[in-house]
Amino acid sequence: MDLFVREVRKEDLEILLCQQLGQDVKLDSYKVRTLTQPGDNYNSTMLAVDVVFQQHSKTPHTRSLVAKLLPPTKFLCEVINIDVTFRKEVNAYALVFPEFYRLQRGREIPESEILDVFPKLYGARINRNGDRNEKADETAILLLENLKISGYETGDRRNGLNLKHMELGVSQLARFHAVSVALKIQKPRLFKETVLRACESFKIASQVDETGLPKWISSTMKYVKEIPQCEPYLKKIESSLIQFVKKELSPKEPFAAFIHNDLWVNNIMFQYKKGETETPTGIKFVDFQLTQFSSPAKDLIFFIYSSATLDVIDSHYDDFVLLYHREFIKCLTRLGCDIDPFSFLKLQEEINVFGSSEFAHILMMLKFICADQKQVPELSSNQIEELLEVNTGGDIYVNKVIHLVEDFMHKGWL
Repeated sequence: MDLFVREVRKEDLEILLCQQLGQDVKLDSYKVRTLTQPGDNYNSTMLAVDVVFQQHSKTPHTRSLVAKLLPPTKFLCEVINIDVTFRKEVNAYALVFPEFYRLQRGREIPESEILDVFPKLYGARINRNGDRNEKADETAILLLENLKISGYETGDRRNGLNLKHMELGVSQLARFHAVSVALKIQKPRLFKETVLRACESFKIASQVDETGLPKWISSTMKYVKEIPQCEPYLKKIESSLIQFVKKELSPKEPFAAFIHNDLWVNNIMFQYKKGETETPTGIKFVDFQLTQFSSPAKDLIFFIYSSATLDVIDSHYDDFVLLYHREFIKCLTRLGCDIDPFSFLKLQEEINVFGSSEFAHILMMLKFICADQKQVPELSSNQIEELLEVNTGGDIYVNKVIHLVEDFMHKGWL
């Protein structure tokens, strides 16, 4: 397997830093180290970069950054359609999020109350030509603040998030969607020029089996069939997986929004008071490679069922939907939008149509979510091509699959 060493060069850092900090940035020194552990991120190469620089010949400044580069293998680049998905993420940071900020400030929302769920951008390059209309190449780089320095960390993907984490996540997700809906309503031309550029279509590559369907369907069914409690529902489960591949639901107004489309524990970081880990005080969303213009219900249902502990889902699912709607309406109101089309009944209808379609997405991702980090292949391993065939989740995987299937059946979504 071809393995590429992704590097960050001094001249690249200087050029990128000038994008956000202004001209005359001179790099004194920098240190690079690997940031993520096996199983945490297969979509990119993540490096921590500590820089010391001068500007206008003044006192040296230090910044702790994250450099996001292409994955280290050709196989992985092809699997996630990286030449398109990397460009989508750059456009999200460079085009979309600045407009979210300007829209809120234009409505005189105080700085302290602005939606603040995005890492700070320090520079980006999609290709060697610097052309955002072209596909990403091996020189692509996204330079962001290192959130870990500010005390942010990810949660426990295998066991899931507690109630306080989920409440913060749901409330901020509602605001994230609402700001995009407000921008769509109030500035449709700008929305098209910015948000929709970060929503271009992409196709995740997959080898197919003898039926012409992606192999991940048969590999997923293989493990589901080994769970006795799922036996009565196997035909419905397989049908849902096939429909997920063959038919993508079109966005529906008025709720259609800019959605993350991959919002689970590993793509969320929480901040805490010193010595506290049960109640987060801050939250950031990361990894915007798979963004879509679609239903916010997809994000909401995927986040709940991929990220919460099972007891929290059982006890608080309805509370999460109510909280989401309350925060969504509150944000739209502050941004001067007519809220009549966005009733709670309409949101429930949206969830029944679009949220239920997330079953296959959640089921497929459970293999990654539940995988034991000690058994996950290294990025340089020859096993990487067989990643979708590997299940290392054990009882955690089994219990989550049973819960997902039974709950979706109970709600009439499967």
